[in-house]
Amino acid sequence: MTGASLARSAARWGAVGVRRLDLASLARVLGPAWVVMLADVDAPSVLTAAKAGTEFGTALLLPLILLIPILYLVQEMTARLGAVTGRGHAELLRERYGFGWAAVAVISMAGIDLLAYVAEFAGIVLGASIVGIPAPLAVAGALLFHSAMVLTGSYRRFERLALALSIALFTFVVLAFTVHPDPAAVLAGLSPAQPIGDQRYLDLVVATVGAVIMPWMLFYQQAATVDKGLRAQDLRAARTETLVGAVTSELLMAAVVVAAAAAMTGAGGPAGSLAGALPAGLERLATGVPALLIAVGMVGAGLLAAVVISLSSAWAWAELFRWPHSLNLPVRQAPLFYLLYLVEVVPAAIVALVARDLVTVVIDAMILNVVVLAIPLAFLVRLSGDRAVLGPLANGPVRTTISWTVTLGLLAMGLWSALGAFGLLR
Repeated sequence: MTGASLARSAARWGAVGVRRLDLASLARVLGPAWVVMLADVDAPSVLTAAKAGTEFGTALLLPLILLIPILYLVQEMTARLGAVTGRGHAELLRERYGFGWAAVAVISMAGIDLLAYVAEFAGIVLGASIVGIPAPLAVAGALLFHSAMVLTGSYRRFERLALALSIALFTFVVLAFTVHPDPAAVLAGLSPAQPIGDQRYLDLVVATVGAVIMPWMLFYQQAATVDKGLRAQDLRAARTETLVGAVTSELLMAAVVVAAAAAMTGAGGPAGSLAGALPAGLERLATGVPALLIAVGMVGAGLLAAVVISLSSAWAWAELFRWPHSLNLPVRQAPLFYLLYLVEVVPAAIVALVARDLVTVVIDAMILNVVVLAIPLAFLVRLSGDRAVLGPLANGPVRTTISWTVTLGLLAMGLWSALGAFGLLR
């Protein structure tokens, strides 16, 4: 599709009008934004939040709240591009900027995905180990579930399974209430008076940004919007779903912070059964009912994220090389798309069985993620401001300025913390 035809499509769809916002329209669009936002609360996110709660109490709550509008800003652009153009992110990049630039964006995402896969399966192993499930059995079960999720021949059936799985993450909210957090401590976490002079805290803030806004999220929501069949008329409801998803994901992260922080102020030491594999704030809770809540949350978070990351990657590569790539297609009609989805996580699952010091690896990976994010995010901002792509629905000057400011700010944060991690700035 050429730039001129994209613009005509944008104008035509925009002229149809946006459907009014009601429960029926919200039910129609529910899926792409909610699933990707809940998948964002993955094993690395949970471990980063738990480490922050362990070491700095509730101080990370303010950064989490401040990330909500940024997360919404980024993901709303992907929903708009998918609904208006009917193209996935990699497909649209190839059409507008050529194969080479599209490949740069996809490869940068794929690089960080390799670390994410390991972290997700390691998180599944950790969660399963809390309730006594052996690591090999946990990995085998995860791979079986991962495969079954997409082999339904229907995007809608896949989406229903993903929506059901997302419920598991709300065990972290229950966990936070079981430890009876001090309301005063929670409110203190929202105060501007944060330990910004502590380099460890700043690194955790940057890692949290990396855990909250990930490259694969851009590719997933846009492709899922297309596969679901949403159009520009659905934008109002899609934006509402994106906002609700952004708020929910950060509240789930906040619940983990609060639970870990409250555990550190209570009596008793680490449970010890996991030999320090979890941040101390979670390990102290890893007994009885709280242990079951942590296990369900960790396994659910890892499973949902592994599926979503794999699917976003398969969509991106298939779009780049113009392979058939819809979940509505049977395997025989899109063999390379399904094959890539099924096999790309296997090496990471094996590595997760022998992984050590997961928390340190995850934190460093999330810092690197902020740097890598700048590449696809820069393309996203350019596409969203391109009237040849979005017509009257393109970003205006104010939104474009804000988007570029956010992109450059995230890149600066990531570079500063990454260089510091190598001892170049400290």
